[in-house]
Amino acid sequence: MQSFVNRPFLEKRSKYARWGIYVGFGALFVGLVTVTRSPILSYIFLLVGLLGATFGSYMSNRYVREPRVDQVLEDVLSGLDKRYTLYSYYLPSDYVVASHYGLTVIVPRTQEGEIRYANGRWHHKAGLRKLLQFFGEPSLGKPDQDLLQEMRYVKEWIDKVMVEKDIPVNGLVLFTHPKVVLKVSGAPVPCVTAAELATYMKQGLKGQPTLSTARQTELRQVLDEVVAAG
Repeated sequence: MQSFVNRPFLEKRSKYARWGIYVGFGALFVGLVTVTRSPILSYIFLLVGLLGATFGSYMSNRYVREPRVDQVLEDVLSGLDKRYTLYSYYLPSDYVVASHYGLTVIVPRTQEGEIRYANGRWHHKAGLRKLLQFFGEPSLGKPDQDLLQEMRYVKEWIDKVMVEKDIPVNGLVLFTHPKVVLKVSGAPVPCVTAAELATYMKQGLKGQPTLSTARQTELRQVLDEVVAAG
């Protein structure tokens, strides 16, 4: 399997993370030292500081802290053959695998603990770790809806650049934390752990439409141009 990672994209997000943290903690410090002199101004600085630190923490958790999602994907998919290529941070969705099945959109979730789907709702049993969401830790949200939206973005894009080629777009939700426990058998979209991903890519997509060799070549040429353009 080949893998392409948009390094300039990551470097830019890393800068955003650093500046968010610098500005956040700087504003918090100013807010604390001015609290007795000008309470209103202090509250403004404290609010700016909280927002800045939260933004910086969020960007750091998503694009800086290792292992990043692209690193996890490269590791667990490394055994796939040359028909599979991973594109990280190049396309309308951050993580897309191109193969003879078309384009597979991967929406990651990094939470640990128990994840359940029941009666149309997602539940995350994480205890006190949920408090970290106030400081930039990503929340579970609604991964099925996020996946469908990301798939729409990719489908709209590929239909514009490869008119009338009808490239299939499918997707899955990937839970990357090694300590995650999934109880999502009734989920409306495929959900797998990192350890299950390679097997799903080889076997879970069987029965879906596949691309001819000529169509695969055309798709790779389009994606190579995207990578070349950066």
